[in-house]
Amino acid sequence: MINYTSNHPHNHKLAAFNFYINRMISMPITYQETNREWHKIITMARNNGFPEHIIHEVKKKLITNKTKATQTNPPQKQSNKWITFTFHGPPVHKITNLFRKTVLKIAFRPTNTIFQQMTQKPKNNNPSGIYQLKCNTCNRAYVGQSGRAISLIHKEHLRYIRNNNPISAYAIHILHNRHQFGPADETLKLLKPWNKGTKTNCWEALYTNIHYKQGLLISERYRH
Repeated sequence: MINYTSNHPHNHKLAAFNFYINRMISMPITYQETNREWHKIITMARNNGFPEHIIHEVKKKLITNKTKATQTNPPQKQSNKWITFTFHGPPVHKITNLFRKTVLKIAFRPTNTIFQQMTQKPKNNNPSGIYQLKCNTCNRAYVGQSGRAISLIHKEHLRYIRNNNPISAYAIHILHNRHQFGPADETLKLLKPWNKGTKTNCWEALYTNIHYKQGLLISERYRH
């Protein structure tokens, strides 16, 4: 039992060893590192003529107190709750700043993702936008854009072929290579429903590049 008076000659040393031992059992270190720390503490006690059994009693007492404290007040894991806001303008930032010091975590999500753009469904059965015309012989495709119904564009391309009119890249490909063309349900595909506007060229360039990298593009020497 440790029972020193305030004027005991070992009192100041006891406070120092109490600190070292408490630090050793509190630090998040490995079992091997704990043993090394304990060996250093024992060595210091021996070198300073401090009773070794006192060191062991201090260690035992501190570990017991720490165990009791943990059992009485187990650490509580705080579960964070996430809420999402659309990332749009200063008003959203003002609102989200109110939650900064709470358990609520803030996440932002866009309202106009590439996935949403790529999977957008046409609003009618005969839409306009970015389309492809496929060759039934080699499976290469012409990529184009139209502000009109693409079914009309398909008919125009077929008319160019039948009239031997090389006005479009698709007609040139079919006529020069003597390849097969077919009805709209076999060769025509809407890649991106879109109305004419500033972004139409960007979408056409995107799909043209995709077909080019896949080796499936009919070269566009003429635009239609």
